[in-house]
Amino acid sequence: MSRSFFIALCLALAAASCSTVLQPRPPSPPPRLEATATLTITAGVSVLASSPLPQGLAPAAGQPPLWLQNGTEIGVVGTTQGHIVVLGYGGPDWRSERVLAAETGADAAEEGTIVDLAASPDGMTLATAVVPHGERRLDIILRDLIAVGAGHSIMSFDGAYDSVSMSWLNSQTIALALRAHPEPPPPPAPTNSAPGAPPPETPLKPADGLQLIVVSGPGSVAPLKLPCAMSRLSWSRRGVYAIGEGDASAPPIAIDRRTSTCRKFAAQGPIRVLAWSPRDESSFVYAEPMQADKSACVFRYDLETGAGKLIAAGSSAAAFTSSGAIIALGNQQLSQRSVAERPNAPVLAQLAIFDPDEPKVDLKSLGFDTPPAMLVESTIAYATETNRAAIETFAPAAPIAMRKIIVYSVPGDSAYQIAFGPARGVAVMSWAPKGRWLAIADGDATHSTLTVIQPPG
Repeated sequence: MSRSFFIALCLALAAASCSTVLQPRPPSPPPRLEATATLTITAGVSVLASSPLPQGLAPAAGQPPLWLQNGTEIGVVGTTQGHIVVLGYGGPDWRSERVLAAETGADAAEEGTIVDLAASPDGMTLATAVVPHGERRLDIILRDLIAVGAGHSIMSFDGAYDSVSMSWLNSQTIALALRAHPEPPPPPAPTNSAPGAPPPETPLKPADGLQLIVVSGPGSVAPLKLPCAMSRLSWSRRGVYAIGEGDASAPPIAIDRRTSTCRKFAAQGPIRVLAWSPRDESSFVYAEPMQADKSACVFRYDLETGAGKLIAAGSSAAAFTSSGAIIALGNQQLSQRSVAERPNAPVLAQLAIFDPDEPKVDLKSLGFDTPPAMLVESTIAYATETNRAAIETFAPAAPIAMRKIIVYSVPGDSAYQIAFGPARGVAVMSWAPKGRWLAIADGDATHSTLTVIQPPG
């Protein structure tokens, strides 16, 4: 190789090298942000599926998505044109839509009003309690989710009811709590009936109290008459105890199914049971409204010992971890008095994690301030399988408050905001059976979506 060629080659390589170094690097594209109807998903959070819900359908408040058929289908409870409908989303990426239950139309097992619904523990059966149009009757409808058809009635109860609450105790038994509407006394029998005239018909007495319905085989019902007015029930993990949460016409109660007894529960109603302890059958946490200031507090109570304890003032969000520890949203400095005096004064949002039998409390800051009035609207969905809490909470913003979805991992001791957006409509969420995925249904009748994400941690 000639010396001149070698020098020329070196100069060419040097020039190429210099041009490469000096050439400006194109800017990186901004990260793509996924969005639901009302929320922006934080960059880096894995979105497994997102499906728009039908136009005009609004997710029902207090009805988290139902994980059915071992997680292969997700049920969304919503309202459209004043009627309840349950939609099922299955298939690849949960994109195949069908109607699981409805009050009207061809997809209704019978036309009427759905007053309660519950999925079986294995997610293979959906039960609905329906009052048929124009009838004084309550029908229990079962739908086998792998069979064809809208389902069929397995049991009927004559009469009108002010409260209907339905829960599965196991895959074969439904606990149905009924409070019959007060009926006027029947008119007195005539004293001058014609000889040979048939006696007047005795009106049917509506069922009342707790009904245990066995759905296997021919089906049967075992009434359990209790001297307490029924309201919505929350059952312990093995179905030994139940708490009637109370309403405007019935106080909160405690039921012991082993002894077939009930008693009034010492709390202002209505309360909301948040979780039952995995450590024992008798302990639970509940939110009780504070009527004077329209706030709430979280309490723990043990039905065996009768011991109760304030967990968090100015909050209504708490749960049990898989070990039996309590995780609660609030602020350590809040008290019932300070909440009543300053309900709109911002405080640091904190998570408290502690064993109820130990004095030590582990506090975690969530990094933002919010008033007790917004803490009260917060919720926690807990996955015991992975020990993660999905927290819906709120922070002040203009023109409307900001909704935040935060996932806290107990094993990793880390919190991560996975979604945020204006607090428009509702957002309800639930964990998949193995606790890896989180389903969120959010929005209103204008625009709503079902989103499945895999949170970090």
